[in-house]
Amino acid sequence: MKKNIYSYITSIAIFTAFLAASLNSYGQDKKQEFSISLGGPFSYIDSDSSGKTVPGIGVSAGLRYSYYLSKSLSLGIGVEYQTYNSDLKYNSLAGSYAATDAENENFQFRYKAANVREEQKLAYINVPINIQFETPGTSKLYVAAGAKIGFASSGSYKTTFQNLTTSGYYPQYNVELFSPAFAGFVSTNDLVTGEQDLDTEVSYSATFETGLKQELGNRNSIYIGTYFEYGLNNIYDKTGNGQLVKYNAEQPVQLGYDTLLNSPLSSCTRLVSYGLKLRFALR
Repeated sequence: MKKNIYSYITSIAIFTAFLAASLNSYGQDKKQEFSISLGGPFSYIDSDSSGKTVPGIGVSAGLRYSYYLSKSLSLGIGVEYQTYNSDLKYNSLAGSYAATDAENENFQFRYKAANVREEQKLAYINVPINIQFETPGTSKLYVAAGAKIGFASSGSYKTTFQNLTTSGYYPQYNVELFSPAFAGFVSTNDLVTGEQDLDTEVSYSATFETGLKQELGNRNSIYIGTYFEYGLNNIYDKTGNGQLVKYNAEQPVQLGYDTLLNSPLSSCTRLVSYGLKLRFALR
């Protein structure tokens, strides 16, 4: 995450320097356009999983600089802040793995969960680059396509279980224990974990936008359009054993909870966003 933060700060600094240089030459070159944008409302984290992904509400706000190669064709670069929200749901989950308890006894830790819901939240600093075509006239149709690179600025997840049952199977005694609770073996209803950090990697996305551009006088314009952005790479690197519930031999009563994105049930996590985009431009 620190590496990503450094990367997007560097990107913002480069873009700011570029914008300042462009503004300095603005009076001499009317082929330039500066705009601010707001987009949403669907922006979420998608993964290939056997669970159900429920897209959440996310928004983007940004700045864009465009240079016109001709009256109808322009190249653009920008910087934007975007949020992504998702719920990942499973009706039931189960797992087991080898562990050692506080008395140095080897056993198999088991868990069963019903109606699991994980709330996932991410925020990214994105740098989009695109090419735009627009028709002539004061009311124009426009189409823009390109790509953007995104750097994670924050991320978190929180998990809710309607029921979670943990137990320990000791093969040397051929017995499965469902208690005591202080040993980490217990059945709990309506369990909500604390919010935990969700670390993700750099995102690369393909972007598409189309709509109407209306000129407002000689220099101002407003864009009203729809957009779609699709992540091209996996943004989550798995670590550890991928188990949702983590046994802690030193403090068995305090179980740990991993993100569902780290489990074998999920793979290829990407960012997806679509909806409406508004832009106000000065040329």
